[in-house]
Amino acid sequence: MRAHMIRFLIQASFAIAGILAVAFVAAPFGPTLAFFLLVFGLWMGRRVFLRLESRDRF
Repeated sequence: MRAHMIRFLIQASFAIAGILAVAFVAAPFGPTLAFFLLVFGLWMGRRVFLRLESRDRF
């Protein structure tokens, strides 16, 4: 798989987890958990992408 696809899959899985957290977790904690999942997913996707992209160039 290419780095872009892996980045997309990581970010999409964290986004789906965030949506499920809003749907199934109680009101004060669900949106907060979803926010942290989305931010962590974006950060993790970027970190993995940069690591794989730098390795693919050499």
